[in-house]
Amino acid sequence: MFFPTLAEADFDTEQLSPFVLQGFTCGTVKKMTKPKISQLIHACRPRKGRAKVELKEPQLTCMYNLIRGDLSQNFTDYPSDMLLYLDSENVQKANCRSYFSALGATDFSVASSILNKGPKKFREARDCLGISGVSLSRDNVEVLGNMVCTLDRSDIENSDPLILEKLKACKDLSASQVAAMETLLLSGKTQYGAVNSWDQQTLQGLGTLPLYLTRNIWTRFTATTKKRFLKGFIPDLRKQKTQKKKLKTLFSELAPTVAKRGAGCSEGNITQVTVSDPSFPFGYNQLQFELCLDVPILKDNLHSICQKVDDDGYQRIILNKLNQAFPSGVPDQEVQMLASVSRSATLDDISKWNITELDTLAALMKPEDGTWETAQSKAIITKYLKASGNSLDSSELNIIDSNLCSLDTSTLQTITADSMRNTKHLDVASCSTEQKRVLYEISNTSFSVHRDNPINYYNLVKGYLGEHAWYLPNYPTKDPSVGGAPQADIAALSRQNISMDVDTFRSLDINVITNLTVANVQGLMGENLRDLKLFENDTVVQRWVNLQLQSDLDTLGLGLITTRADPTVPT
Repeated sequence: MFFPTLAEADFDTEQLSPFVLQGFTCGTVKKMTKPKISQLIHACRPRKGRAKVELKEPQLTCMYNLIRGDLSQNFTDYPSDMLLYLDSENVQKANCRSYFSALGATDFSVASSILNKGPKKFREARDCLGISGVSLSRDNVEVLGNMVCTLDRSDIENSDPLILEKLKACKDLSASQVAAMETLLLSGKTQYGAVNSWDQQTLQGLGTLPLYLTRNIWTRFTATTKKRFLKGFIPDLRKQKTQKKKLKTLFSELAPTVAKRGAGCSEGNITQVTVSDPSFPFGYNQLQFELCLDVPILKDNLHSICQKVDDDGYQRIILNKLNQAFPSGVPDQEVQMLASVSRSATLDDISKWNITELDTLAALMKPEDGTWETAQSKAIITKYLKASGNSLDSSELNIIDSNLCSLDTSTLQTITADSMRNTKHLDVASCSTEQKRVLYEISNTSFSVHRDNPINYYNLVKGYLGEHAWYLPNYPTKDPSVGGAPQADIAALSRQNISMDVDTFRSLDINVITNLTVANVQGLMGENLRDLKLFENDTVVQRWVNLQLQSDLDTLGLGLITTRADPTVPT
């Protein structure tokens, strides 16, 4: 199975689609001529009328490493996200403002949290822009752009109100950032005016920000105003595939307080017309939702109701009533309609579901509907496999993806090399040592036909090389076994000129990493070797560095410092 890759050839990078451009690997690109590399990087820059080329951190650092010696000061010539990795010494003082202006279009969330890029770049920006006090002017905010998404509460509260407009572009906001945003709004000094003047247009003018508002703001609007606003806002959020956890939080902030149990349904029986309202189930507290939703209405409108209900408590009510509707077991067709409601199911609920069709498995495994607990996904997949004739073929593997790690190794061993060969790269980051070893052995067999092309072979197996469970709390640190690829296989790859990215290096089994020599790592990482310095504060990188002699590390020319004493140097 191959993914879009770029090789040295006669092609026009400007005409390549974003899908192809975002598929490159460092091992392939480094074989290109320097002019071709520059063309490729230039083609990934933001352009009007064209979808953004979505690049991951290893690709961005690879780009920078390949051109850092020939860097232009015309920063808009480069992908904005790549600018995040530029060293401050690569930016001439006279051009620092234009650099930070271009950096303002960056998605700061692409950088690993350990790099602390937001605070570091903000400190550099303060120096460049001459910001000496605690407040940010309108001009400062304009230049910083998306960097405001990384600022803390005090910085936001002391900024020009324009910062509210910039916060609309943020992919996420922390609780403290939301508190700062609400403080600004309540001050009455923003373009949205005093609290007593707020109306539906105020909410519409806030763009995406109402997604994060708390009761502190929502209580300032009437129920009628909120309902009218939600009729347009909620469908827009769903079209944008907003994370379910964010929708859950929004609904909990909007939901009416739970009233005492009364005589019955007082908010009006839920009907097909009620369900068709885009703001549904707004206006029903949990008790009224239960009392006003009859089982026949649920059966007839199951798909629509499940698409619109995101709150855990309301979802439990749906599942309980569904069990009443189908006492002998919920059919495949109805299970396929559950969407995110399925994530609130207990193991007892799941035991009552029919999961015999591939379409049912696919519907349950959609990542946009939320994550599964290990026991839940294991129960679902096992139930499917027990159905007559079902197995872990390529179609099932592509559907299950990261939930594969919930299965026993005995089940994983039933995966054939042919099935693995026709499967996309699976996310096995949460797999245990033993699971990872099994999957690596299957993938190694599956992709062995590509060994004559080391880079292709590496790109196909790299997801199974490491023991990502090293990062999990329950990782068995005293277990000497190796998950993923054994020492000999990794050492062999170090002689293949593959340019392993630092993420893959950090994911290798820690027992393998600690036995790699400086020469091994240099051979493995190639063009990406500089990223060891970038990630020198990472626990895994630190551990490897501190096992090496300083004299050996010095041969890399990266400035890495070890704590290991050199026995040949007199104390």
